[in-house]
Amino acid sequence: MPTTSARDDSGDPGADAGAARTPAAPGTPVPPGAPSLPPTLGLVGAPLPEATRRLLTDAGLRLVAPAKAALRLCVGARPPARPPAPPWLWCSPKRIDPADAAAAVLAGAYDVAPIDDGLAALIARRLAELAVRQTPGPSPVGFIAESAAARRFAAELDRAARTSMPVLLTGETGTGKDLAARHLHGQSKRRGELVPINCAAIPNELIEGELFGYARGAFSGAIHDYDGLLRGAAGGTVFLDEVDDTPRTLQMKLLRVLEDHVVSRLGENTWRQVDFRIVAATNRDLEELVRRGEFGADLYQRLAIVRIEVPPLRDRSEDLPELCAHLLARFYREEPSAPHRVERLTAPALAALRRYPWPGNVRELRNVLFHALVAKRAGDELLLSDLPEHVVRAQPGGEGLRLVDRAAVARAIDGGRMNLRAARDELERAALELALERAGRSPAAAARLLGEVGRGASSDPAGTVRAMMRRHGLRG
Repeated sequence: MPTTSARDDSGDPGADAGAARTPAAPGTPVPPGAPSLPPTLGLVGAPLPEATRRLLTDAGLRLVAPAKAALRLCVGARPPARPPAPPWLWCSPKRIDPADAAAAVLAGAYDVAPIDDGLAALIARRLAELAVRQTPGPSPVGFIAESAAARRFAAELDRAARTSMPVLLTGETGTGKDLAARHLHGQSKRRGELVPINCAAIPNELIEGELFGYARGAFSGAIHDYDGLLRGAAGGTVFLDEVDDTPRTLQMKLLRVLEDHVVSRLGENTWRQVDFRIVAATNRDLEELVRRGEFGADLYQRLAIVRIEVPPLRDRSEDLPELCAHLLARFYREEPSAPHRVERLTAPALAALRRYPWPGNVRELRNVLFHALVAKRAGDELLLSDLPEHVVRAQPGGEGLRLVDRAAVARAIDGGRMNLRAARDELERAALELALERAGRSPAAAARLLGEVGRGASSDPAGTVRAMMRRHGLRG
């Protein structure tokens, strides 16, 4: 959509001379203590009707060049194909279709509004909201947040930490979900302990007693009373790591605890009130598990009131230099007697780390660097030749990205037609069908043809392929 020259009442293009006036729309709420943004607007797209321009200027809003504006107005009957830099509003001269409103917001619009007599008051309110700034809190200890993805994640954590709402941390293995859980607890006002519970590490037959506790004599071997981990977290935070491995029978009892904040030990009928915050983590798609009947829908909805995705390392390449420096320092804290002291990485070594896709994320980066440091003989720089061969051989972007038509993806995004889940499923099904055809329908042989399957390295690739086959309805 073309950019038009914005004019003020004097008719000068891009004019922004004169004193800024405070928006004076009647009844406009201004948050207390909010710093005032310059009440300037930039027009993008079709021109505004003259009557609407007068309403805006009478309300103390000035029209300036889009690059100089505090808020940009995209004017047109449809959302812009190429949105401007935020913040921006989509203003339509026609009735706004809900699908178009959703497309505009997904493209980055702060709000959508019809062009009518209430537009000036609405814009004044949005300017006041945009003027409110929150001081960002500290990043999680040990989490480097220089990249845009990491900063967005840290800001989400900071906002969630100020509440007592349940948080579901999602993301690939090795991204630092445990760091995020500790940060959520540490930044909260809770005075109790953080109690981490790895649901995959406790045998199914013992997990109920570990969580809820038991009375003496409740079962063979229960020779004393035990309050359980949930009661031990009173006043604090419970961190359910790998919550997807929770048995279905336990999920129903856990839902009752989260809904009513009461716990009953095994072997007794007494319910005790307990107050804790719940933080859960998973590296699997819980929504998909719910659809397959492997995870309770009610428990998922209760855990995912606030859902935060931990970004993978491949989306945080700007963080690599500082992450490497942090890990080098950590290595020498843990190994003070090391015969050498590496202080930096050479440019070729850092470039190789940037190219590698890091399926194991920060945990894999730690292992790669620590392995290289253990094998290092001398010198204060980590060289490309010090890195493992599989990291050095990695090509930019990886083999799979060459299957993607980036121009087609760009067209789908610009046209508001992108469905990432459907596109991913289509690629996965196509690759799976071809591999099975070439492998004589053998899941184990197909897994070898597909390379890495699932999230990160799988301990049972054939089992992962069989799960994929069930999900896509393919026969063996």
